[in-house]
Amino acid sequence: MKPFSDIPIGELLPQQPPFRFVDSLEEYTAELARIRFTPEEGKNLLMEDGCLSAAGLMEHMAQCSAVRQGYYSKYILHLPVKIGYIGQFRKLRINCLPKAGETLETTIFLKEVISNITLVDAEVRLGDELIATASLKSALKDD
Repeated sequence: MKPFSDIPIGELLPQQPPFRFVDSLEEYTAELARIRFTPEEGKNLLMEDGCLSAAGLMEHMAQCSAVRQGYYSKYILHLPVKIGYIGQFRKLRINCLPKAGETLETTIFLKEVISNITLVDAEVRLGDELIATASLKSALKDD
C-alpha cells in the first residue's frame, strides 16, 4: 500500500483546482481520516476578505468526507472511486474562519454506513483550536 504522502489527492475525489479544498490525506483508519488543507488567495475559490468563507469551510468538510470514502473504496476495497453527494449538514458550528495561509487539520469520524449512505462527524482544527464541527450525510452514486 502506498504511503499517504504518495497518494495524489486527485485520485480520491473528483474536484479539481480551484474548487479543491483538500491538500493531503495524513491518516486513515477504519474509524477516522485526517486531512490537511491550506487555503490560499488566488488558488482557491470561496475566499472572502483574506479568509476561507463559511461556504468554503463547508465544502472543505464535504471534500474531506469524500477523501475518506475515496481512500476506502480505492485502497481497502480495491474498487473504483464513486461520485458522492452530500445530502445533509447537521449541527454545523463555525467558531471562526481560517485566514489564507493557515493550515487546517480536519478529522472525519465514521459514525454509520447504511447501504450507500454514510454518516460522519467532522472536526476542523487550526492548531489546537477547534474552529468548526458538523455532521454530514452523504450518498454514493449508483452504477
